[in-house]
Amino acid sequence: MALIKLENVTKIYSSADVPVAALKGIDLEIERSAFVSFIGPSGSGKTTLLNLMGVLDKPTEGTLVVNDVDIRSLDRAEAATFRANTIGFVFQNFNLIPVLTVYENVEYPLLMVKRVPAKERSSRILDLLERVGMTDHKDKLPNQISGGQKQRVAVARALVTNPRLVLADEPTANLDHATAFKVIAIMHEMQKELGTTFIFSTHDPKIVGEAEILYTLEDGVLVSRDTPERIEVPL
Repeated sequence: MALIKLENVTKIYSSADVPVAALKGIDLEIERSAFVSFIGPSGSGKTTLLNLMGVLDKPTEGTLVVNDVDIRSLDRAEAATFRANTIGFVFQNFNLIPVLTVYENVEYPLLMVKRVPAKERSSRILDLLERVGMTDHKDKLPNQISGGQKQRVAVARALVTNPRLVLADEPTANLDHATAFKVIAIMHEMQKELGTTFIFSTHDPKIVGEAEILYTLEDGVLVSRDTPERIEVPL
């Protein structure tokens, strides 16, 4: 069974009391353990779609099922719990907690939602920090590290709970070439070892080339499903 299923999903926002359709009748299934990228020009609906799949918002019309749960049935508290236990997020603006160290930022999801013993917490955190090359910075605060380093921390934080699904908005935008490929390699390891599904919104050819399936959005409509070697990345 698919991890994510959308049937005739539409999302309408109101701008100055004028309805604006960000997504229009999306039909889509994403399998478990997939490595998927959504591409398309700015304003095509990529971020809106990720927000729906991340249970940060609900569709105006249609059905959206994530990990066998119809998200329309969840109230706000239930949605928060579902996100915490099922989904990891990598935001373009990092969303690190400024008063917590690098180590503590990665640890935070485990403290909030997982009953993980202290020894295992430490092992997971240090392993991920080593993988993203941030061990030497574990005691620093976010304002003491670079943008690229913050993104590495954000990736480690998203992966630390071993989520079924990771959603990433431009996850390599602030990374140099070598670090970007290292981060992608870590994600592929998680995909293979744990069956994690990774879904991206990106313009970065590094991500596009690593995806198994590419979906193209234009004006809120899903216009194609293809593989990286058969498609050009819109800028």
